[in-house]
Amino acid sequence: MCFACSKNEKGETTAAVVSNTAKLISDTKGMQLFGISISVGHSGKGCAGCVTSGGQHIHVDCQGPGNACTKSARMSIASAKGAISGIIEDSDELTDGEFFFMPDRSLYIIDSNGEFLNIPEQIVFRDEETGAFIFYDIFFSDSQTFENE
Repeated sequence: MCFACSKNEKGETTAAVVSNTAKLISDTKGMQLFGISISVGHSGKGCAGCVTSGGQHIHVDCQGPGNACTKSARMSIASAKGAISGIIEDSDELTDGEFFFMPDRSLYIIDSNGEFLNIPEQIVFRDEETGAFIFYDIFFSDSQTFENE
């Protein structure tokens, strides 16, 4: 998880989850492990459905565009032939369902020189063997690419 520390009125240090951030946990042999925190989802009120399942549009809480929920997980980043993908093995932190509707997100990399980890909008499905979610077309940039709305 990604945290920001601050002092409360009593001078005690407290930690709060910071949304749309990534913190590098380890970087070994070309595999980077990040703790990510993302804001996703919107109210189902007035939502005609943002995911198609069984031929029907449905609303899924805490998924898709919006900032109603904050989710935290660990994402391994790997690069092969110029394509970068991210694997979330603790996928139940995102959802216990079979898919996750990831909106466009630019995650500020904590303790970096202003770098962002960018994940384009996609619906990812749980891998049948590992149970992990695999995100594709991830890229790094020196500025925020997506609005995170």
